Amino acid sequence: MSFEEQQEAVWRVALASYDPREMRVWMRYLEECNPAIRCTGYRTSQTLLRRLEQGDVDVLVLGGRLEDVDSIQFLPRLRGLARKPLVLLRDDGRNEKAAVESLSQEDACYLIRQATLEDMLRELRAPAHSPAESLEKRCERIYRSWGLNTSDANKRYLTGAVRVMMASDHRLAIRKEILGAVAQEHHLTIAAVDSALRRLLDTLDATGTQAWLDFRKEYGLERKRVTIGRLIYALESKLSQQEG
Repeated sequence: MSFEEQQEAVWRVALASYDPREMRVWMRYLEECNPAIRCTGYRTSQTLLRRLEQGDVDVLVLGGRLEDVDSIQFLPRLRGLARKPLVLLRDDGRNEKAAVESLSQEDACYLIRQATLEDMLRELRAPAHSPAESLEKRCERIYRSWGLNTSDANKRYLTGAVRVMMASDHRLAIRKEILGAVAQEHHLTIAAVDSALRRLLDTLDATGTQAWLDFRKEYGLERKRVTIGRLIYALESKLSQQEG
């Protein structure tokens, strides 16, 4: 589906928060900015979960907590859904970060940095976040072919870096703009993200699956030292080719 077709398709969005005023503001803003979005508000986990079990929600915007539970209690309940929505989670601090980290690596859940409506709308409109298959799931399929363990937490930093790159229309500085954005999202330092991605590269080279070797050859990395920057740009190119 092209970006234009995605924009024309109706996106069914569930807004969840204990604060009804906050939900009304979100709903008015999102529907006015994007006519393809249809919002419904929920204040309790029971009513929200009943709606999600119907499988007709594309995006869940979770505002930190509901009237009866907080995000770290609610998010694990999504595991049993036959069709999981893309989750945009308001970043209120460590509780939300812990909630995201408790999910499966294949679950599409993203923190909304600084919790602004502008951030929310940008995430909803990003073509890489199609309800049919999220960027997270597309990356996870590639990671599995490379032989990475499903419990390897460092994968989320690579996926985050690619997401930052795909959202930009110009070349970005690796450390300052790409790793910096990932570090901010996960409340880490740039050095910590850099170190995690270097460990990931070491694991890939040590495992040496045929899919990883083929990837290196396809993107001109066969005889070069694979740096973090080269890995990010090559993976972004592969994902962009898949979209085409």
